[in-house]
Amino acid sequence: MGAVVKWSVILAAIVAVLNVIWPIAGLHTSIVVGGILFIVLAIALNVWTLFMALKATASGNGYGAQLLNALMFGLVAGVLVFAGSWVVLTYIFPDSIGESTAAMRDLLQGSGLPQDQIDAQVAALEASGPMHHARSSAIGTLVTSLISGAIIAIFKRRR
Repeated sequence: MGAVVKWSVILAAIVAVLNVIWPIAGLHTSIVVGGILFIVLAIALNVWTLFMALKATASGNGYGAQLLNALMFGLVAGVLVFAGSWVVLTYIFPDSIGESTAAMRDLLQGSGLPQDQIDAQVAALEASGPMHHARSSAIGTLVTSLISGAIIAIFKRRR
């Protein structure tokens, strides 16, 4: 269990650093490139850190125990990622969600959508705050951990 917690903390720390770097680099206003790149990096880091955790626990655990380790990893990392994301979006870069929303409005206006649809989508973005974004990050961490853990555990387990 120690390896699971250790790698969960490592993942949360890396994601927190990414959450700080993104607004500094201005990538939070690049919806297509910045948004997709962040998600791809977060998933890749999640899979890598989970792989390392399951590799460390493989010798003593069968498939079921490794699946449970993946669940625990997702829960612990998810809570820590939630906390880190919420702190960054609430206290360090409180304007980043508004800046992202403005960039999305510009992108949507260039897409040719009717104004009422643009207004509805922007209103939904404006209504979402740090809590919504942090919750999405935590859920994404848990789901990614469960899916990738089910696959990794096939190879990283006691035989």
